[in-house]
Amino acid sequence: MGAVFLQHALKAPLWMGVDLFFVLSGLLITGILLDRKARGQSYFSHFYARRVRRILPPYVLLLLVSTLLFGSSWLPHWPWFAFFSTNIGLSLGSIGHDSLNVLWSLAVEEQFYIFWPFVVLWCSERALLWVAAALIVAAPVLRAIATPWFDSFWPIYYLTPFRMDLLAAGALLAIVLRRDRRALEPFYPLAIVGALVSLAILGWLHLSFPRFRAANTPLSNAALYSISLLLCTSIVVIALRGRGLVQRVLTNPMLVYVGTVSYTVYLIHLSVLYALWPLHLNRFVTAVLALAITLAYATLSWYGFERRLTRGPARRAVPAAAGTTA
Repeated sequence: MGAVFLQHALKAPLWMGVDLFFVLSGLLITGILLDRKARGQSYFSHFYARRVRRILPPYVLLLLVSTLLFGSSWLPHWPWFAFFSTNIGLSLGSIGHDSLNVLWSLAVEEQFYIFWPFVVLWCSERALLWVAAALIVAAPVLRAIATPWFDSFWPIYYLTPFRMDLLAAGALLAIVLRRDRRALEPFYPLAIVGALVSLAILGWLHLSFPRFRAANTPLSNAALYSISLLLCTSIVVIALRGRGLVQRVLTNPMLVYVGTVSYTVYLIHLSVLYALWPLHLNRFVTAVLALAITLAYATLSWYGFERRLTRGPARRAVPAAAGTTA
């Protein structure tokens, strides 16, 4: 969440923050589904009921707040919002006020929820491992092939089929960890190297070829998001080790709390920024003020109704590090 907020508030080149969320989401959702499947308990009803309670109330509240702040320009586009397909709407044009553009990643997540529970239920863990690996390989190829279909890189960035490598990477980690909780231990040094190398490449591209991401070429669309995949997966592997400094950081009470309210923080933060920008304050003052208002809103939402609806403990450690929760 921190990376996404800094990207929007200070124009920092941290667009890969959402990619980290997708990897974590694939990990967590696949783990939940595998657990329910193994226990032989209610599967679909339990999963979808929890998703509805967690996602829908803050989502509806955001639309109400957006209407109060910025008007009802989103209403002509209501089908995109009603069917969690704002990523498709954005790929085709506009969905109303720009503060609602953050919902594209939630749409990707919801579309993942439509089919992935069936894949997990119908496949053995071994087959699921191969499915996840195939998606990781197929997504960049699909991005490269599809590039000529679009006038800009945004549809590649927004649409679910082109981002499935991130979700599949998280799913693959979940399957491996389910087989052996220590299976990732030998890969910890490689994860550190992967994170450093991918950061270096992304930094070099940003400084030397600032238009690389917007170039909308098969190379840029295939390679850039694969580098981000390496970075985000490496970070998750490092976090999963959960020892020493990493453990202390991820179990910090403040970070754990921010992780708990991160879904609502993600939903509302851009609306808060759009409400403050017309005041023409110093950008750092605006960022600090927006962060304070966003956290206050998320706290009120959590204690006001979200906590009761979720009927579960706050998420810990790795989700807190991720930032966004859908």
